[in-house]
Amino acid sequence: MLAESRELIEKYHQYFKRLPRYQYWLVIVDNHFNDRYYFFIYSRKLKTQLVRSHELLALAHDQQKYQQVLADLKSISHLSIEYRDTSHLVEPSPEITTDKIHGHNYRTAPRP
Repeated sequence: MLAESRELIEKYHQYFKRLPRYQYWLVIVDNHFNDRYYFFIYSRKLKTQLVRSHELLALAHDQQKYQQVLADLKSISHLSIEYRDTSHLVEPSPEITTDKIHGHNYRTAPRP
């Protein structure tokens, strides 16, 4: 197992807490601007909008190493994996403008 795989798996276990009523998924970003692959774990409490993400690994663009790290990740995790590419940037969720739970009882978006 590669050192990068061990680092990824260690951080995966650190952030994947298996809390009840939470949704977890993995995101892999092929970042062409920095020539790196980024691995993230995302979590969201069910019935809320706030999404948290934690970076698990930043891997230099090396296709063979990427395939090995991805295989090692899939061998320990059954979470769904979302692949993103910086050549096709997408806003994954709308911006949160009011968040009463975290102390933002006012609009955060600029007024027209």
